[in-house]
Amino acid sequence: MPGPVFNGTYFFSPNLAVEVLAAAPFSHDIHHPTFAVKLGETEHLPPTFSLQYHFNTEGLFHPYVGVGLNYTLFFDEETTSALPDTTLSLDSSFGLAAQIGTDFDMSDKMFLNVDVRWADIDTEASIPEATLNLDVEIDLMVYTFALGWKF
Repeated sequence: MPGPVFNGTYFFSPNLAVEVLAAAPFSHDIHHPTFAVKLGETEHLPPTFSLQYHFNTEGLFHPYVGVGLNYTLFFDEETTSALPDTTLSLDSSFGLAAQIGTDFDMSDKMFLNVDVRWADIDTEASIPEATLNLDVEIDLMVYTFALGWKF
């Protein structure tokens, strides 16, 4: 689901930087792992903190890789009509994150950014009325095409 993504990057050196990523909420369906039945859906916010290594600090093209930590907060959990009068609850989650991308300088202050990032989101879902607890794995892929400014 496309949506706005906001990030800020601080360079400690020409090659090392830290990035904070925030995005509009994502939504996901929750399925039973054995029966492949949709049990519900949820929205979540996955802020991510990454340490980046930038390979080329000269020229117009600046590729980089990053690794970091993702925290996911779930909200608006809802069960499907197959489970009427029940509540769905998901625990918040911490997981690893990785990214690969590049910046392309358009001027001294403006650049285009393209990156792909993965976040490992593992949590436990429960539906108390059905005495159901299950592990939920969301391997989130985020594709970004952005316009950026240097300050």
